[in-house]
Amino acid sequence: MYTIRTIPPDILSDARGLTLAEAFTRIMALMGRQYRFTRTGRVMHLLMTEVADNEPEFSSEFTTDETARNAIMAQVCAYGFGRFRVITDEQYRLEVLTQGDRAA
Repeated sequence: MYTIRTIPPDILSDARGLTLAEAFTRIMALMGRQYRFTRTGRVMHLLMTEVADNEPEFSSEFTTDETARNAIMAQVCAYGFGRFRVITDEQYRLEVLTQGDRAA
């Protein structure tokens, strides 16, 4: 499971307990992006609206569509568009929730 944090972080807007697909979908919605996965030959691509010039292309050469889509969703979550940080729920617990225990 994953947590989406905004940049800069705000614990009130953290979204925890998300699957990879949910984290990806939420980021795309918050960015106002419409998207579609498409395959050309051996490569699956992510097509999006409102792409900035400096954004990378997201693609995968995995042969099964589900695996390729998951790989692309992971790329998008790792990239975060400079507005989001996606981490595992365990990492969130260690970084954020236990910080409060140490401060007390």
